[in-house]
Amino acid sequence: TWVGALGSILLAMASPQAGMAALTGTLAGSQQGLISFTRQNEEEADRIGIQVLQRSGFDPQAMPAFMGKLLDESRYSTRPPEMLLTHPLPESRLADARNRANQMRPVVVQSSADFYLAKARTLGMYTSGDNKLGNDLLSSWEKGNIREQHAAQYGRALLAMGNNNYDLARKTLQPLLSAEPQNAWYLDLATDIDLGQKRATDAINRLKGARELRTNPVLQLNLANALLEGGQPGEAATILNRYTFNNKDDVNGWDLLAQAEAKLGNRDQELAARAEGMALVGRLDQAITLLSSASSQVK
Repeated sequence: TWVGALGSILLAMASPQAGMAALTGTLAGSQQGLISFTRQNEEEADRIGIQVLQRSGFDPQAMPAFMGKLLDESRYSTRPPEMLLTHPLPESRLADARNRANQMRPVVVQSSADFYLAKARTLGMYTSGDNKLGNDLLSSWEKGNIREQHAAQYGRALLAMGNNNYDLARKTLQPLLSAEPQNAWYLDLATDIDLGQKRATDAINRLKGARELRTNPVLQLNLANALLEGGQPGEAATILNRYTFNNKDDVNGWDLLAQAEAKLGNRDQELAARAEGMALVGRLDQAITLLSSASSQVK
């Protein structure tokens, strides 16, 4: 504490060696107290967090399960995830979370249709290796409830599209789309298939008829992309200018806007859009260079 430090300084005036020893001990004790205080904060946060999960209808076992995955991922890593550098995850913290969860009433959570569809799309399009969408998972879903069965069929369509088998993808998806023509997940995949088969007009018409178009950013970006593919950069730019105004942190929006402005021959606007995208991914020097180039284009 500051009182101990002040006393050590006064002692140093009489005996420098004794004073420095006392000051070192005081600061070390203060640091240890801070560490203990931080650990108490972590324990309290875990306790409150698991209570909030349980009261909100979520499975409290999910918290120690997630902690266990984090611990397993970082166990043999030379550098753990950045979050764990400031919020360490010792075995004792995991054990405490498990103990608290075991004392709570179990909650059975039914995963929604959106959850299964999101999982299928994420595994099918954005992962690789052991985590990629595979036949084992799809087969297990096909034996499950109706939500899992629909997700399995959607996943089969995703895999077919990923293999450039667009006819099979369309045939597999069509029953789902016919049953739920306004389902955003199915519309998204259907337009991907349309564009894969160079049927931009079909994709544009499909998306313009979507009820969620005004509120769903994925459908808005899909429509802009379809318009670009269909040779309508002006309408695409109109949509993307509005989109990037409302979603300033979306790199995809700025990238598509840059493409639209390039096709329109608006070099300054193209460079400005590319600069926004560069800044969002931390490439500030390149962003500044692009903005300077854009400024010179205006002159």
